[in-house]
Amino acid sequence: MGFLQRAARNELRRAAVPVAVVGSMRRGWQTLKKRRSFLTLSPAAKGQTGDDLIMGERAAARTNQALNKISGMYVGKNMAVSKKVADNLEKAFGKAKSPGLGGPQCRDVRAVEFAEGPIGLEIQWTTPPVVVGVVPGGAGENASIQKGQALLEINGCPMTEALPEMELEELMQQRPLRLAVATLERVAASATSSRADAVRHKGVTKFQSAVAVQTAAEVLELVHEEHRRCIHATLQDHSLAQQFFSNVQVPRASEGAPVTRWDLRLPMEPLIYRALEELLGRSSGEEGAGATLEDLAGPDAELWELGVVVTEPGAAPQAVHFDAAERCLYTAFLALQDVTYEMGPTHFWPGTNTPVAHRRFEDDPGCLEAVPLAAPLLQAGDLVMYDSRLLHCGGGNTSTQTRALLYITFRDQHRDPQSLGIHQHSIRPSLAGRFRLRQFRP
Repeated sequence: MGFLQRAARNELRRAAVPVAVVGSMRRGWQTLKKRRSFLTLSPAAKGQTGDDLIMGERAAARTNQALNKISGMYVGKNMAVSKKVADNLEKAFGKAKSPGLGGPQCRDVRAVEFAEGPIGLEIQWTTPPVVVGVVPGGAGENASIQKGQALLEINGCPMTEALPEMELEELMQQRPLRLAVATLERVAASATSSRADAVRHKGVTKFQSAVAVQTAAEVLELVHEEHRRCIHATLQDHSLAQQFFSNVQVPRASEGAPVTRWDLRLPMEPLIYRALEELLGRSSGEEGAGATLEDLAGPDAELWELGVVVTEPGAAPQAVHFDAAERCLYTAFLALQDVTYEMGPTHFWPGTNTPVAHRRFEDDPGCLEAVPLAAPLLQAGDLVMYDSRLLHCGGGNTSTQTRALLYITFRDQHRDPQSLGIHQHSIRPSLAGRFRLRQFRP
């Protein structure tokens, strides 16, 4: 067990975050199994600094190194490439042609089967995955696999799109293990890892300065005014609660205590619309939040949710949960002010955006002790984007400040959440179905 795993285990054992297998944070809670355990979250584990909790480049690199090394791999003999593999490769990459500026150009495509024991390969999970290390004398070297070669297929699953880590782990632990291996003509152009791939693979990614600090401050002021207005209006007319507020996990720290966590549905005020245009259309190349969402969900992705989570001092931590059981929704949290650890940042378990992780979590919530967690400390204007299948939870607010996170969720244009049992939620009825991602893009 590496340092990050040990640190995560210690993190999880110290401060009582209740763990329940829950189907949604905001979309009506569905307990999949009546079972509770307790994982713990605390300030930095011994030996970690505050920077270690920030999901920046260094932390992401450490996480990648710890999680991308798949254990329990197996070795065996070579075999000829099957027609099925060849057909899948042709569908994915087209017929062989001379090197150009298009997608991956492959040569020497062959299938290798490993039946038992470690395969002795270190793999970088780009798209497609690339072998970055071969153990001398190991099964991979004996099978003539070389550094720089790509894995085009793993046990019949094409590697044309990044997969969640636990799905990859499950694939790599199957016996026998069959790999379609090829040499890339243009490795630099072909083996890429985009922000969208990070969301597909890890389930989460961070964007610094997604909007200007001034924009965040103006939206924060509007949020507090709207929060006060909606509470006052609801006290006068209780029927307005369903229009203004959504269900939220752990609204009170204890039974009978005042409400300290709110999920407020926002109106599409001109300021909010301009902030979304800045957030989703800001010129930041292919790595911007808008371009990433477009890659993940399509230009006609529907604005499924628009709200803000307000966490007041004394708020208790949430149970670990996922927002959607199937791939269909992508959510972005925008920090409207600097978020310290004491204010209870959202905790994510990278790589758990898959039914494999949900199944393991349902069977044994303690399985998360082996998954390094990420609790990004955001500056005003920073953004975290995640696959709604990812296991996560809001932290407890032990500070004296109120934390406000604006969130937007877009529905994959090719998926129908209602057919998956996910119904409209966390958006004002007057806004439902009216906005598409392309409306906020240049």
